[in-house]
Amino acid sequence: MLTLHPSNMNAADIVNQSEASKSGNVSDQEQASPKFVIYSIIGMIGLLAFVHFGFSKTYIRYFPNFEPANIEGYGYVPFNWIMHFHGMMMMGWVLMLLVQPILIRTGRKDLHRKVGKLSYVLAPLVVVGIYLANVDAYQQALATFTKAEAIQGISVTFPGLIFFPILYILAMYYRHQPALHMRFMCSTAFLLISPALDRILMTWFGLPGFDIGCYIVLTLIGVFVLVDSMKTKKLSPFFLMFCFFLLHTILFKTSASDFWQTVGGAISKIF
Repeated sequence: MLTLHPSNMNAADIVNQSEASKSGNVSDQEQASPKFVIYSIIGMIGLLAFVHFGFSKTYIRYFPNFEPANIEGYGYVPFNWIMHFHGMMMMGWVLMLLVQPILIRTGRKDLHRKVGKLSYVLAPLVVVGIYLANVDAYQQALATFTKAEAIQGISVTFPGLIFFPILYILAMYYRHQPALHMRFMCSTAFLLISPALDRILMTWFGLPGFDIGCYIVLTLIGVFVLVDSMKTKKLSPFFLMFCFFLLHTILFKTSASDFWQTVGGAISKIF
């Protein structure tokens, strides 16, 4: 039987304890701590603000007409339906990541499950949006740069198409273990930090985007891994995202190599 100290229990804890007792298959360590739920809410609000700021000069300021523009520090942007679709799917995903911990915090586990089922539709749409954005970015690069340079660009855009589905599948696999489930779901949010940061570095500071941003994001994820591992006394699931992004960085840094030109060239055939 699960036990919690009464003075530390809130509505979400009561619901979790009750349901875990009925199923008999969720341990104390598998529960998502109340503090982690709160931090998730704060983090998602912060992410929404950060993404809004990051895309303010390259997308949001052109609402609602979205006329093609030559953006200083970023380049020419011919706004199209793919950008809008991809943006809506990603923002829908972040909003879901914000709503879910709020429902847990307020004890609405029933509604949390119903909203979670929407992810079975939204997650595939997110993947479709990422794929279309990859196709669009590659085709635009071909029109502006050499094929070798366009293939180099795939090293930046393509990994998300692989990382997101893996993290989501793991989150669903561990859906009956809230502590793991929430961490894998939160890991998908890290995929939005880099695009926003890249645009901030380029349009606000005139710095190369991913070339510098990759180290900042890698450090940020590393801090999350360290802190979470110290608190739980075991290796954090965030470590997988750290490995993903380390691989992402390595691919980008070696994108001019014969190895990536071969791999990227093969990938480009699906674009």
